[in-house]
Parts: sequence; structure tokens; C-alpha cells
Amino acid sequence: MKTQPVALVRETDPVAARQKAGISDGIALEVPATLPFEGFTYLKKEWVDQEDDIESVTFGMALGHLNSPVNWENTETFTMMPEWGTAPLRRSWVVRIPTHYDGAERYLFHYFFQIRYSNGTEKVSDNFTQLIMPKTIEFIDHSGSCVHIRLHWSLGNWAYPQNTELEVEGVDWGSEFSVSHVAYRSGDPLYEHGRMAAVKKIDMPRVFKAQIWAPRGEEINYCFNMLSVDQHGNQQQKWDNNGGENFKMTI
Repeated sequence: MKTQPVALVRETDPVAARQKAGISDGIALEVPATLPFEGFTYLKKEWVDQEDDIESVTFGMALGHLNSPVNWENTETFTMMPEWGTAPLRRSWVVRIPTHYDGAERYLFHYFFQIRYSNGTEKVSDNFTQLIMPKTIEFIDHSGSCVHIRLHWSLGNWAYPQNTELEVEGVDWGSEFSVSHVAYRSGDPLYEHGRMAAVKKIDMPRVFKAQIWAPRGEEINYCFNMLSVDQHGNQQQKWDNNGGENFKMTI
């Protein structure tokens, strides 16, 4: 996907115009292109103490390509947070992993636990590996009123919910009224009116899709939040949560 140059600013002073437009010495800076639904997935990792006198537990992780050995030189480590009041004591950490790794949609997530004891000794757990892969979620709008549809979802029984915008077939990713701009244009009247007009041009029924990333074998809980527009132009929200049961699937 091509990158797009930063829009030039209307300015009578040519020096000021270059500065505001991100131009230095005649070269225009470019906004990096994004892959469809690029972002992050949040995983809650847990450790349950099975011994006494544990002072802390550190979570270590590294990402890698398929069919390649793990490179632990790129390890990130985090001290897990105790969940006081649990017995045995449970410790957890919410990990943020990318949807793509070096542009690849599928990659390996390696991790381990390092346990430190109050007497100064420590030990390291076995290494664990999970395949991170995408899953396509689809919603078909038969009403013709939906402008935005958001997937509200989580891994592990709503351990850490997050939202992902669905895009309607017929609006290209990265185009002017694509949901790729929602992060910084949500609520902007010009954007919302333009998106509504773009969506209305698409034949019925309209198919909205999104991709989410998760470890293979994980159960995903989800529901849909729909933003529609009535005949008077008023925005309304409603939920489809499977009659209060929510939807479930295994990636």
C-alpha cells in the first residue's frame, strides 16, 4: 500500500509553509502506510504461586518468525502484579502484542516465567510458544442504517476487553472515509457525514468485516456495538450481544 504525503498548509510565507507541511530542504515527509486492522492485541498472562516465600515473578517474552528459532536477545521482561486476596496467590500481567510482526500476519509468541524467592534464589520456568494468527469477523447489515460497527471482544472470559472497528466492503482501507481514520477523526462531523454518504452508496445487504489476532486455540468472547443513523440524521447506538449470551468462537 502506498504512503501519502502530508497535506500542504496554506501559508503565504514559504518558509512557514514548508515547516508546517513537514518539508525540509525540499523533501516532504510521508505518513507511514498501515496494514488493514493493524494494531495490538491484549493478552492477560497469569502465574499461580505453588510455593511459599516467592518474592516476585517476572514475565519474559520475545516474538519470532515461523519455523525460526527464538532470539532471546530481544526479550522484554515485566514484573507480574500480585492479585492480593487470592489463595493461592495469583499474579498477572496484560501483554500487548502486535497484529503483525515484520509485516507477517502469523508469527510466534515465546514466553517464560522467572521466579525469585525471598532468600535470594531464583529459577526459570520452561519456555512456552503460541502461534499468533488472524481471524476474520463478519457482520451483515440488513437494516441499511449502520455507519459504524465495532467489535467488543476479549480473550479468556472478558479478562481484558478491547474494541475493533469493522470496515464495510466497498470502502477501501486507508481511503478518506475508511475506519482506518477513526482513531483520530471519530466524532468529526465532516468525517462522519462523509462516511455516512460513502456507506449509503453501497448495495444492500452491506457486509462489515474486521480481523483480530489471538493465539491459536484461544476462546474469544465478543458482541457488536452498532452506530446507526435514523431518517432524521440522528445517531443511535445499539448492541447485538446474542440475547445477553454474547458470541463465542475458538480461533
